[in-house]
Amino acid sequence: MVNKVGQTTDVLHANPGEGSEVSSVLGRNVTRLRKQAKITKQKFALMVNVGRPFLNRIENGTADPRLSVILRLAAALDTTPQELLTDRSDIPARSDVSPRHARLG
Repeated sequence: MVNKVGQTTDVLHANPGEGSEVSSVLGRNVTRLRKQAKITKQKFALMVNVGRPFLNRIENGTADPRLSVILRLAAALDTTPQELLTDRSDIPARSDVSPRHARLG
């Protein structure tokens, strides 16, 4: 569904409990990459054309966004959908890696 200003507001409805791990991984990765790029939630929501409440649900792991939204998230964060959906919690952080810079546009 699209709201009055053309922002995506809906999610795919999976069976309860199904996909919740994937949603959590997506949320953690979006939050991590957005913060690394030093982008506010408000600005990022505008960049990917979603409402701020929906972005909050994505980052909290409680939303199951459509593929088109995941593609926009990845593009704005200059990464791939695969990286957004890959659990990085078991990979040690490297301090020698330069932060990613998000595309603004």
